[in-house]
Amino acid sequence: MCEKVRAVIRTIRRHPFRRSFGLILTAVTALLLASCGSAPSQVQSAAIIGDHVVRLDDVQAEIKWLLDHAPQAQQAQQQGRIDQVSSEIVRSRVVHELLAVAEERENLSVDETQVNELIEASGGLDEAARNIAVEPSRVRDVARDQLLLEQLGQHYQNRLSVHFVGAMVTQSDVQATDSEVARDLGRRIAADPANAEAILRDSGHRVVDQTVTLADALVQDPELAISAVFGAEEGSVVVIQPSQQQVGWLVALIKDRTVRPEADDQAEAQPIDPRLLYWAGLRQLQPIADELGVQINPRYGVWDDTGLAPAPSDDEVTGYQWESRTVQP
Repeated sequence: MCEKVRAVIRTIRRHPFRRSFGLILTAVTALLLASCGSAPSQVQSAAIIGDHVVRLDDVQAEIKWLLDHAPQAQQAQQQGRIDQVSSEIVRSRVVHELLAVAEERENLSVDETQVNELIEASGGLDEAARNIAVEPSRVRDVARDQLLLEQLGQHYQNRLSVHFVGAMVTQSDVQATDSEVARDLGRRIAADPANAEAILRDSGHRVVDQTVTLADALVQDPELAISAVFGAEEGSVVVIQPSQQQVGWLVALIKDRTVRPEADDQAEAQPIDPRLLYWAGLRQLQPIADELGVQINPRYGVWDDTGLAPAPSDDEVTGYQWESRTVQP
């Protein structure tokens, strides 16, 4: 996870319960600025999500508008980082498509009055467009998406729990970095998930066998709550850096991912800052992305499964994910 996201979490802890259209969307932008047959044609597409297409022409038109009007884009161009602005536009549009699926499946809805209030609180449509670096025609969609993501996070807050077995990898040697050691361990577990604990122990790692609810994680370990641990499907193996504050990579086999019945939504929940619910909701788009498949036009890099965003290359993704042999067809 990017340090920019962690900075938002630290801000949330210092200043809880402040909803800000600009803060969340600027932080998302910063996340990327910091660092055949009848199927849709990728040549003419910026991204393909299942059978939905993000048109390349639309992305290019938005880039042009931003270069003419948005200070963030103008500064990025001056610093030679316009490709990162393009990646953020693609990310936002992919999220919009994934969220449309979640909205239908989970019967989510947004009060349009709240959308209006969010835009007005950000200075109106034109000011919001410049501040969050999206063209005016998309401001309403982006504002609505923010509210839907907060709602999606809340929707899963009391319903989702994950049981995983894994270990923290902190060692490196002359032959491999800690990242390479973790990836090798992840591949071995994916190839033989029934013996995950033995593989971990034989490799000299302390086994972590844990069941965590999303509700508890949001309070006790927000970085874990918005990580791929809570987004990966049952049977998956993930290799991620759960915290910039601690050295190491978490290698985890998701042994069980349980979503309790809708009726449990009525259970009493501890209030959570809307900004953190936004990130938790965003993470719940990961199973949909994995199910539908996300392809990115190579000019924008590759889709990072664990980062839920484009990455410049396969060597620059934020984490790794494999299906174990128990779930492969």
